[in-house]
Amino acid sequence: MNLRLWLAARFLSHGAQPSASDHSRRDSWWRRNGLRPGLPATLSILGLAIGVASLTVAMAVVSGFESTLKGALIDVFGHLLVVKRGEDQISYERASEKLREALPDFVSVTPFITLEAIVVGKQKLSGVVIQGVDAKSVDTVLNLKSRVIRGEFKLGRERKEDGEFAKALVGKALAKRFGLEIGQTFKAVLPRPSARDTAAFESTIATFQVAGVIDFGKADYDERTVVTSIAEARKLGNLNVEFTGLRVKLRNADRAAQASAELTGKLGPSWWVMDWTEGNRNFFRAIKYERIAIFFVILIMVIAASFNVASNIFIGVLRRTSEISILRALGFSKRDVARLFQLQGLLFGVVGVLSGLALGAVLAWLFVWAQNVFQLLPAEVYKLNKIGVEFSVIDISVVIVTAIAICLIASLSPAARASNLDPVEGLRHE
Repeated sequence: MNLRLWLAARFLSHGAQPSASDHSRRDSWWRRNGLRPGLPATLSILGLAIGVASLTVAMAVVSGFESTLKGALIDVFGHLLVVKRGEDQISYERASEKLREALPDFVSVTPFITLEAIVVGKQKLSGVVIQGVDAKSVDTVLNLKSRVIRGEFKLGRERKEDGEFAKALVGKALAKRFGLEIGQTFKAVLPRPSARDTAAFESTIATFQVAGVIDFGKADYDERTVVTSIAEARKLGNLNVEFTGLRVKLRNADRAAQASAELTGKLGPSWWVMDWTEGNRNFFRAIKYERIAIFFVILIMVIAASFNVASNIFIGVLRRTSEISILRALGFSKRDVARLFQLQGLLFGVVGVLSGLALGAVLAWLFVWAQNVFQLLPAEVYKLNKIGVEFSVIDISVVIVTAIAICLIASLSPAARASNLDPVEGLRHE
């Protein structure tokens, strides 16, 4: 086996060069064409490496897109959203107790109040969602603090010389649209039913002070989300309830859909439960289908490169007729000769795959760098400002096995040709 490996490596490193009988013409041919021995093999490996790199980067980008979207949703949504229906209200402590009893993998819960408003300023207006969160428990469910890109995650009220203002955090796109800076104030108009006429509405004007700017990870959240304290949201909405909904964290995010169905059955129709995948289930399913489609489309590049590998080995067989004949004369069987060139195809695959993985890592790094310099993803289309790159062990393993298997299969035909050569014919001209 060591001898076969050495011979295969020697054939690979020297490429499809002429046999010893053509030695006098070999050097002049390479010199005349500006080439050197081993270049055909190098080009074959390079073609294979480019195909593997393209396949690796494509799979990593798709995995990164899925992970980035999943992370953004869980960070700002939680695993489950639970809302009490009807007029009957329940205390936060009792609701938390019911969730702990109903969910075996329950971790934590935080209340929230949601209000709709309109932000006005600089001759602009924009509809927003004001999220009132509990500063004491929000960190146990959501991951908002790590997404603050300017300022700090600080809620409550602050008294200044020109008045007392409620602190708020705004999405980065909303801050950019209205030119909001840390410490600056902005106004939001909240419509609510009139106490005198149920068919009419009254407008409440709230003034917020920007405590921080958040990158929610999703463009639509960044454009229309304002986060403030739950007490301030309750006051602005003139609500007599502790919360309008609960966000729940589970031990396993992937079990959220199943937990949602179980919780709905246990709590009954007076509760409405939604998991983090519900609004994007078709989107995540489409990503899985696209991953398969992209894999097979780019795999064509690897298959095309394998033809170059096969032709390189086949030409090597024709040019090394005398060397093959000598090996047969030394006791190599037909099977030994075939395995020798199959091993050469395997070496082509291993070297090409390793080179392709290294090139893919470089291209992935360039992709991440380019996102910080250029706007590669239209936010209005993909709903994400930028995505990460994630190299999955499963994806890399599939790429490695597939590419090497293709090269090995490509070597079968020239290997069969080499094993069927007549050693007498090969030695006759020596």
